[in-house]
This record gives sequence, structure tokens and C-alpha cells, in this order.
Amino acid sequence: MRLYSKKSIIFRSDSNAEDLEGFAGAGLFDSVIMDKVEKVVLDYSKDPIIADKPFQTSLFSRIAKAGKILEDLYGCPQDIEGVVKDGTIFVVQARP
Repeated sequence: MRLYSKKSIIFRSDSNAEDLEGFAGAGLFDSVIMDKVEKVVLDYSKDPIIADKPFQTSLFSRIAKAGKILEDLYGCPQDIEGVVKDGTIFVVQARP
């Protein structure tokens, strides 16, 4: 399920409180979109990450290599967050 909205303002209040059901983010106390949202069911069943075994194997191998490069660079295993867009791996954050 994905929420769509026209370009709008999202009001957020960060806190150490528990996450609210239906809202993403660790410690996100409240998140409210100013305008009405449309809920759309997404179907990833034909996406290569789900349906193409050779693609999966290649991608996961490349992600593992990126992880090893970061581990070697920082001298210890890393908790890595990132995204793959059009086959390119982007590292957003890495920390021990």
C-alpha cells in the first residue's frame, strides 16, 4: 500500500515516543499530510528483484561487495542503509 498526495505539506513532530501505526520512521511521534491522500495497492510481483533470479544474484553480490568495501574502509562491520536506483547502489548511511 502506498499513499499518494498532490504536492503538499507534511506536518511532523519528532519524539522518543513509539511509532504511530500507519506512519513510517523510528521515533516519529506524529505525521500528518495537509491534503487528502489516495491509497494505492502496489504490485511488485513482476519486478526483477522478485521475479528474476539472475538479477537477484547479481544485485545481492554487488550489495555484498559494497558492504565489504565500507567495512574495509571503516575498519569494522557497518550497519548500512541505501537504495538501488536503475541498477546503481547509493549508500545513504553507514555506521558501526
